[in-house]
Amino acid sequence: MKPLDSHLHLWDPRVLRYDWLNAVPALNSPQLPAQRAHAGDIPEAAIVVQADCAAEQALDEVMWINQLAEDSPFHLAGIVAWAPLEEGDAVVAHLRQLRAMPRVVGVRRSLQNEPDTLFYDAHYRAGLLAAAREGFVLDLCVRARQLPAVHHLLSWLYSQHPDAKVVLDHMGKPGIIHNAWHEWQCAIETLAAFPALRCKISGLPTEADWQHWSPAHIVPWIQHAVQVYGPRRCLFGSDWPVVNLAGGYARWKQCVEMAIADLYVADRQAIMAGNAREVYLSQSGEPFNHH
Repeated sequence: MKPLDSHLHLWDPRVLRYDWLNAVPALNSPQLPAQRAHAGDIPEAAIVVQADCAAEQALDEVMWINQLAEDSPFHLAGIVAWAPLEEGDAVVAHLRQLRAMPRVVGVRRSLQNEPDTLFYDAHYRAGLLAAAREGFVLDLCVRARQLPAVHHLLSWLYSQHPDAKVVLDHMGKPGIIHNAWHEWQCAIETLAAFPALRCKISGLPTEADWQHWSPAHIVPWIQHAVQVYGPRRCLFGSDWPVVNLAGGYARWKQCVEMAIADLYVADRQAIMAGNAREVYLSQSGEPFNHH
């Protein structure tokens, strides 16, 4: 079964500026659909998630991805774009520009490196609510220690807009390398009580020991997320090319397949493809089949 990869990144430092790549030389080079295809086992389709280029280039990033999509060796079905949500209601102009661009299905303003105060900031919350009301899927990229703040944020958001589509990236980035199970387990179970929240099974190899992880280190975390969210609220994502820092795509996909092997076939298919199609593409008008 070919997956619909719900979390793929693309970038080219020759085209746009990504300051964070200076600290990650192993990834500081063009990462394009052709490179992903060269690695083999390509997905049926992918959702491309913004890669934190310079903020003033965020709309350029969307246009660039749309250009790549024209001759990508696999279908770039949707884009989760960056948006300056901390601008509050003023972000609506940016959101309307995104709405007019092909393939944009969601927005993300990563919080993983931000102070917890941003979760409670009235302007940020107003921007998040505006994006939900515009119909965008909201990707949340946070660390496990921030999950209580996420709970407070989502309690507020769902009280304002019960139909908000929110996806927690990378299972909330649990501290696998430190075996920080309890901190994560309690928070992830609390969040699962929001029936509309989805959970991305992605990004875990880089939360483990990059060089020495085995499925035994990661499978229990995946299985717990699937248990508490249910297989119809979990989405497979590769986090390519970041996953190349910690073993690569094929090894990660195999680990996920191992973790969900005992589920019904329909539930496995939902995790690997169907749920991402439903969350990101069901209202986008974007044809799923490759042109």
